[in-house]
Formats: sequence, C-alpha cells, structure tokens
Amino acid sequence: MLEQNYFGNFTKSEFESLPEILRRFLSYTQYNTQSDPRSESRPTTATQVAFGKLIEEEFHSVGVTNTRRTPGGIVYGWLEATPGCEAAPALGLIAHMDTSPEACGDPARWRVIDYLGGDIVLNDEKSIVLSLERFPEVAKYAGERIIVTDGTTLLGADDKAGVAALMQAAKYFSDHPEVPHARLCFCVTPDEEVGLGTADLRLEEFGADYAYTIDGGERGGFETETFNAALVTAHFEGLNTHPGSAKNKMVNAIRIAMDFLSRFPAESVPEKTEGYEGFFHPIGITGAVRGVDVRMLIRDHDNQRFEDRMAYAKKVGEEMNRVWDGRVTVDVKVQYSNMINYLKDSPVVFDLAREAFRRVGVELFEEPVRGGTDGCRLSAKGLPTPNLFAGGLYFHSVYECLPVKSLELACEVAKKLCEMSAGVKTLR
Repeated sequence: MLEQNYFGNFTKSEFESLPEILRRFLSYTQYNTQSDPRSESRPTTATQVAFGKLIEEEFHSVGVTNTRRTPGGIVYGWLEATPGCEAAPALGLIAHMDTSPEACGDPARWRVIDYLGGDIVLNDEKSIVLSLERFPEVAKYAGERIIVTDGTTLLGADDKAGVAALMQAAKYFSDHPEVPHARLCFCVTPDEEVGLGTADLRLEEFGADYAYTIDGGERGGFETETFNAALVTAHFEGLNTHPGSAKNKMVNAIRIAMDFLSRFPAESVPEKTEGYEGFFHPIGITGAVRGVDVRMLIRDHDNQRFEDRMAYAKKVGEEMNRVWDGRVTVDVKVQYSNMINYLKDSPVVFDLAREAFRRVGVELFEEPVRGGTDGCRLSAKGLPTPNLFAGGLYFHSVYECLPVKSLELACEVAKKLCEMSAGVKTLR
C-alpha cells in the first residue's frame, strides 16, 4: 500500500486499524494527480507520471506481477484465468487516476466522520458548509461514516475510489487463487477528465472482451447511457482602433461574441436541465476587441436532437456572418457518442452487472449519465464498457464526499463480477 504520512482525524494506530480499502483510498488522496486540458504532453501532468509508477508498484504489492505501464501513462495489470476458465471471455475493470482541474487538487485534508444528519461544517474558519439546502442527497447517508475534506480541495473520489476498489478486487483474487475466474484485465488510465483517458489504450494490449469502468457516482448506480458530446470552437475577428475615433471603423469582437451567445436558448443550459434534457454550455471565452474565441459544449442523449443541436450552432455562425461581414468562424467536432448506441449488441454485459448487484445486495438504479466516461470511446471501438458506481457525491467540487460503505460495496460488486466471469459463455 502507498506510504501514508497524514492520518486525518485518527492517530497512526487508529488509522492502521481501518479497513484496508479505506486506508488504500485515503493514501491515494495524498497525491495531486490533476490533469491539464492545456497541456500537449501525455500524460498531461508530471504528477500523473509519478502516480502511475506508484500504481504499478501497488499492483505488484497486491500480487499482480504481470503489469505494464505505457509511455502514455496507462497502467495495466493481468491475472490469468484459473484452470478450466481459459475459454471464458476476459473481463476488464477500468478506473482513472486523474482528478478534475475544476477545483484544487492538492493533497486532501480529509476527515472520516460519523454522520448523524444535517449540514456538515467542512471548514469553520472559512465558513465552508456542505448544506442540505444545496446538497440534499447526502441526507440519505445519515448513520454512516462519510469521508469529507476541509473544503479547500477535491477529495479525489472521482476516480481514486474506483482505483481503490479495482486494486482491492485484484488483491482478493491474487490472495484467493482457488476462486475460479476468467482472465482478469485491470487498467488505470490518466487524463480521463480532459477527454484523453483512452487515447493510448489499445484493445489488443488490454486483452479484455468486455469491461466495466468503476467511475460512477452514488451507491447503486449502473450506467449504460451517456451524452452524445460535441465541442464548438468559435472565433470572432474584430478590428481595433482608438475609441476616440472609432465611429464607422471599429468592429468590437467582444460584442460579436455576445451576439453569438445570445442566440442560444436561455433555458437549454446545464443549470436549468436534468435527466434526458440536453444543453449548450459555454465553457471558455478569451480575447479582446481585436478578436475573441469562445468554447462551448453541446450535449444530448438523443441522437437526432444531438444532430439538430450541432446543426443549429453551425446555422448561427452562418446567419451571423451575414450580419458581421464574414467575421465569424464556427467549428463543431464530435467528442464522443452515447455508449448505448454500441452496447445494445452485448446484452449479457448488462445482465451480468444487474445480477452482481443483486447478489451483493445493492439496490440498483439506472439513470442516463449527464456526462461521459471512458466507456463511450471503448464501446465505440468494440469493447462493451458500461459504468459502475464508485460511491462518491459532488464530484469536481470541494464539497466532494464519499460514504465509506459505498466504497466497500463498489469493491464487492467488482469482485462479484470477477467471480461470475468464470461462467460466462457468450456476451450476446
């Protein structure tokens, strides 16, 4: 297990008496592994390179000695099928090491609390409170132990909880060679949060016939549908002059950008949509009078509505060019597709997960992911890869938290899938 020098609200001896999977996860939170969308390197940050080396060592420490770390930062580990199970389809488990760049990723100052209900004061000095008014979902975990931070950093449950569950499952089967299973393929990727998690993943190298990402949210979540996703990049070319003599000369690119954004429906934004409702989401704007660049996300679960949204963005650009004399450039690129488009041909992958939940005793709920996972691109490549819960709440924010029981159950579901792999004959 990775070295631990921070013990939160425990003494060292108290920490060492905690369940192994919990200690494993808490040790991971002490490493900053944020990815960087502006970086051209792979992985996008040096901290992920360092953490990948530690994860490879961690695989060895739990008995998975057949490992490989790629130049792009992916860490693979394999346990060969037990005797008699060699013909069963190989099962893959995937998690990602990086954390979101949307909040501070410094080593988490965590606490494990016995949650009795109500608001949780994360940081009294800075008046940072996880309040039920804004975060009502946490109330259902009253009576359980929950991991929180001091409100200044991410916790890193997205997706170090998934990494911990994967690693603990690998340890179990290494420690128990008598338990039958198909070939087990483990994979920890970098840069998932910036859309590059599978950029270096080669299916033939991974070796799995089907897989599950352990990258979902709350306990019980099983996800087979994601957004279709596209990125709009728009450039508005201005013409700058001194404002004192600008009449009939200046073209202010900032005003063109404002015009562009105003042409999208005000109700079709993330903060006003839920469930299967798609949206347009401006995520960045840079520039000045002489030129402005805007980046916008398009998201929708429905294939036709997704196509309509992309067409709308292009049409806005065309209409604006008639007003602004060709000073508008709009480019739309598909980022990933709804993985249900590819999973329909492998129904057994759904059935196995549902049965694993039932056997572990976890109440399952299936909802569309209002985002994407590594499974989107992997499913499109031919590896059916739905998403399992990792257990955390409020990802990408300093309010991120993780019920301990949810982490443990995520591991139990992963272990059950590995056990069930021994009896799989076909994925259709």
